[in-house]
Parts: sequence; structure tokens; C-alpha cells
Amino acid sequence: MESASLLGIDVGGTAVKVGLFAVDGRMLGLHTTNIPVDSPHPGWAEIDPRHWLEAIPVGIRTVLAQGGVAPAQVAAIGLSAMIGTVTPLDAQGRPLRPAIAYFDTRSAAEAAWMLERAPEIPQVTGNRVISGNTSLASALWMRRHEPELYAQMTTLATTNTFLFHWLTGERRTDWTNASFMGLFDFRAMGWSAELAAKLDFDLECLAPIGAPQSTAPLLPRTAALLGLKAGTPVALGGLDGAMSSVGVGAINPGDAFDVSGTSEMIAVCLPRPVTCPELLARWHVVPGIWTLIGAISTPGAALQWFRDQLYAPQSQADPQALYEAMTAEAATSPPGANGVLFLPHMMGERAPIWDPYARGVFFGLSLSTKRSDMIRAVLEGAAYAMRQLVELIESYGNLRIRRVLAIGGAARNRLWRQIKADVWNLELVTPTVHEATVLGAALTGGVGAGVYADYAEAVRCAVPSEGEVTRPDASRHAAYEHPYRVYRRLYPALADCMKFAIQGSETDAL
Repeated sequence: MESASLLGIDVGGTAVKVGLFAVDGRMLGLHTTNIPVDSPHPGWAEIDPRHWLEAIPVGIRTVLAQGGVAPAQVAAIGLSAMIGTVTPLDAQGRPLRPAIAYFDTRSAAEAAWMLERAPEIPQVTGNRVISGNTSLASALWMRRHEPELYAQMTTLATTNTFLFHWLTGERRTDWTNASFMGLFDFRAMGWSAELAAKLDFDLECLAPIGAPQSTAPLLPRTAALLGLKAGTPVALGGLDGAMSSVGVGAINPGDAFDVSGTSEMIAVCLPRPVTCPELLARWHVVPGIWTLIGAISTPGAALQWFRDQLYAPQSQADPQALYEAMTAEAATSPPGANGVLFLPHMMGERAPIWDPYARGVFFGLSLSTKRSDMIRAVLEGAAYAMRQLVELIESYGNLRIRRVLAIGGAARNRLWRQIKADVWNLELVTPTVHEATVLGAALTGGVGAGVYADYAEAVRCAVPSEGEVTRPDASRHAAYEHPYRVYRRLYPALADCMKFAIQGSETDAL
């Protein structure tokens, strides 16, 4: 299999990435397609699945050309997908409407109703119920507001279920995605008939649960579209966070990793299940390993918003160049951003507050505030939010995190990485493989196809052990202590006002 290559496909909140890798982990090609997100109403976030189906063939053909790889050399394909995002499909597997994304907050009432009918959901699933993040809440919103469409639905598809069906014709979901449906019994590793009955939901609408490395052959008609060989094994894959853990080699108890892009998550591997109300939890792709997770919704999106709306509106400049200019400007502001603080809750928030009404806030502005302070405050606000999650994970997991593997777009920003190390007082290691999510998906495909005996062998063969180390500075960590305490007070002080403002505007619109 030395000449074999592996394809990884990652469908995220704002982009589709396709990566081509050698069996030893070397990247042979990478293609990214930005995907638009529609927000027809405040708090809504929808994605047309046709964009995914258009981006994937272009991406695959591009990376095959980049790597000089023939279709017959592709040994397997693996999938990665964002959390909570669901698409209703008809009997032919066609989308009935745009996908409802994980950061969509429209289903708050349905999430509350789920808990009223079945208050034991968190104990059964290991996770709380929250709009967008809990897939079933989005489905119940459709049942209430789009009943004719809902009646046509034969499959409520997570993103990898939709893609797997398109690629192979088979209907399947994996246990990492199932963990956030709202109906998965993590002890029994299956759908809960008891919860489904209480919520009056037909379990036939959910795909059977399989292991992330389980495979099916690529359909001839899809193979022709993609420029691949029919019958190529396609692995079901799993959540992007799960695939990232494989891509950075975080597969053993005690390993911690941070993934930052549009959203951000930090997770630690544990030898046993641990659940808590503020955090997410699920089984790892590696059997027997549990993952405790803290995730916030829009830190990267907040920086992009600042760039597009306040820093350089309508700019035709290269986006990366603008980010670099913003970072250089932020570096001129001291730790603590001269008293400016930013709450990064631009589309509601997940851990630890789980509040669909939470909103972004700049606090501490004065006539002496500079733009550099505001940019730095956006970077620091995300670091403060994630520090709170680090502290919760350490408390519930009964461990001390000392080293975090950091990947994603923000991990390539040296200033942002240093801010996190200083705020968290932890060592960050940035692996030499930056595209860990698509690599993890590709390796999962390799495990499923028998290229590797198991995930441990895949990591030994393909995941570099070295990386750039960012160490915390004691004086800067001390400088962040008071701003962090102020940050921790801000949301509790404003939460009622945020809810009142949004509920009042919704009432006025009726």
C-alpha cells in the first residue's frame, strides 16, 4: 500500500475542505471551497446542501491533480462533518430544505419542550438539550412550523449521513454524530426507543448507527462525477472534533486538543464516561475512550465579522493579508486591551452558558479606546471564554491539563496562540500538520479499508509527533487575572437584558 493515497472530506460551517494524503501522512493536495450561510431571520443559520455537492467534486479532482495521483491509487475516503447540523431528506435521499446549522438558535422553544416531556435526556445521552446543537430540536421546529415538509421526511440526516448516502447509497450515521441527536443512549450505544416515544418521534427517520471507520463502496455514478474508481471504500467518519483528535494523535487518556475555526472546542480524552451539565461529552472514535468537550460558537466568526464590518468594509484585499494587518495592530495593544473586553457570543452561545439569547458585547469603551484595543479584545474574549471551559474540564475530569495540541485557523495566528497560552497558563503545541481534521478523516478511511490495523497504527504511521511550542509568560498571565475576573462577571450581569431585548423584538415583530 506504499503507493496508496487517502482522501479526507471535511464539511464545516463555512467551508468544504478536501485533502489528499500519502499513507505516511504527507499532504499531497488540499482544496478549500467557501460555503455561504444564509440567515433569513435573526438567529437562523441555513446552508444549501447543493453547495456541498458542488464543492466536493471540484475539490477531489483538484487534489488528485495536485498530487499527481491516479483514481485507482485512492485506497479510501473518510468523512468529517460539523456538529448538530441536519437536513431532512425524502425517500430518494434528496434534501427537502436547506440544512439547519448547529449555530442556528430558532428551536429554543422546541428544546425546552423536549426537556419538559423527557427531563432524563441529559442522563441518557450524556449531553444537555440546546437549540441547533441538539439535532432533534431543529427537526421538531420543522414539525411545528413546516408540517407539510416534515411529513415528506423519511430521513433526518446528519451531514455525514447525507454525504455517505450520496456517495454510497447506504443510510448510516456514526456514534459521534448520534451523540448530539438528543436520542442516543451512550451506555447502550443505540437510539433510545423510550425517549423517542416520549417525544413522539419515529426512529425510522434516523439512520442505523455504525462505527466511524465502517465503510461502503463508492457508487459508480458518484465515482464518475468525482473522477474516482467505483467501489473505493468510503468510511462514515464522524464529527470534525472527533476527526481532529485522530489527526493530531489525541487518542489516549489525558490527551487534550483545541480546534479553532469558525467555532472553537477544547477536549480531553478520558478512560471512562464523565458527564456534566456545562459541557458536552461523547465516545471517541477509538473504542473505550471518552471525550469531555467544551465548545463556543463563533470566536473565529467574530473576528471575521470585525474584519468585514469594522476593519475593512468592502475591501477587495486578500483576506489573509487583512488578518495579518489586524493581528499586527492588535499586538500594539497591551494584555487586557486597555480595559476593553469582548463577549464573543455572536449567535447565542454553547458552553458553558447554553443561552440562545446571548449576544456579543464590547465593554469598557472610552474616548481613549483605539481600534487596536478592540481587535485585541476580540482575540482575548475568545481566550477568556475557553479558559472557563478548561477550568471546568479539569474540575469534572479530576485532572490537570498541562499541554494542549492546538489546531485550526486561529492556531496559525502567533499572537492569538500566545494570548491563549498566557490566559490559560498552559503550553500549546501546534502540530506540523495544520489540516488535522481532513487528515483524521483520511486516516479513519484508512482504518476502515484496512490500510492500518487500527487508529494507534494510523497515528504512528501518519501523525507527526513534533510541533511548534508556545509557552505561557508568567507576567502576562498575571496581567490577565483581573480582566478575566471582570469577563466572568459580564455575561451574568447582562443575561437578563439580552433575553429581554431579543424577546421584546420578537414580540414586536408579531
